[in-house]
Amino acid sequence: MNKTLSTDMELFAAALSQVRVAVIQHTADDIPVFIAAGVIEKYTTHSVKIGATSYLRDESEFRIDERSSRQP
Repeated sequence: MNKTLSTDMELFAAALSQVRVAVIQHTADDIPVFIAAGVIEKYTTHSVKIGATSYLRDESEFRIDERSSRQP
């Protein structure tokens, strides 16, 4: 099950716990496309920084795969 992060609190919790987050963007035909994955380094009201790249929040979807984020 994938958890979509949309609020500041959800992004903060993901950054604090250092879980891997996938960045998804939609094509003009509304097809979701995987762009990147990594740990959130910083977020603002307009963007989320993962690695060296910042992604606009209104153009991207941020998802946690709960199965892969569990600690063994």
